Amino acid sequence: MTGKLIIGVVLAAGRSTRMGDVNKLTKIWRGQALVSHVVKAARSSSLGNIVVVTGHQKEKVAQYLENGILTADNPEFSSGMASSLRVGTQMALEMKADAALILLGDMPLVSTAHIEALIAAFNEQSGQSIVQASCQGKPGNPVLFPSALFPELLSLAGDSGARDLIKRHLDHHVLVEIGEAAARDFDTPTAFVTQDGWSTGPNIG
Repeated sequence: MTGKLIIGVVLAAGRSTRMGDVNKLTKIWRGQALVSHVVKAARSSSLGNIVVVTGHQKEKVAQYLENGILTADNPEFSSGMASSLRVGTQMALEMKADAALILLGDMPLVSTAHIEALIAAFNEQSGQSIVQASCQGKPGNPVLFPSALFPELLSLAGDSGARDLIKRHLDHHVLVEIGEAAARDFDTPTAFVTQDGWSTGPNIG
C-alpha cells in the first residue's frame, strides 16, 4: 500500500431505470455479477479499503459482494448521484483517508492496473490534485479526490455529480489515459449482448 490512505468508493445505489425491472448491477456478465468486476479490481489494488455505497435493492446487491467488503446504505439514492457521493465521502472522512477514489459499479472494464495508474499519478502530484481517468483525452471515470476536497464533495446535491467541483479546481487536475474503460458502462439490455451496445454512462466529473 502507498504511504497515503486512499479509500475506494464504489457507487452501486442507482435504480438502473433503463434496464427495466432488472437491477443491472446483479446481472451476470462474463461469469459474475456486473458490480463484482470493479469491486474485485479495487480489492486487488493498493487501495486501503473498499466501501460499496448501496441503495436500490441493497440486500440483493450485497449478495454479490465478497466477504469483508464494507457497505454503506444511501437511503436518499433516488435523489441522484450526489447523495451517494456524500455517503461515500463521509465514510472516507471517518476512516481518516487522505483521498477517495470514486468508481462506478457498472464499469467492469476498469482494472486493477488502471486503479494503480491513478494512484501513481496522485502520488506524483504529492496527493494534492484531482486525478481523473480519460478515454482519448476525454474525462471519464474513475476519479480520485484528495481529502482537502471532501467538504465540497459533502455539499454536492442532485444528479450532476462532481463536474462543477472539478471545474473549480482545474489548476489541480490531472488526466490519466486508460482507454475505453474510462467511458464504457452498461445501461441497457443490449449492452449485455454486444460490445457495440455499450453506452457512455454518467460521468462523476
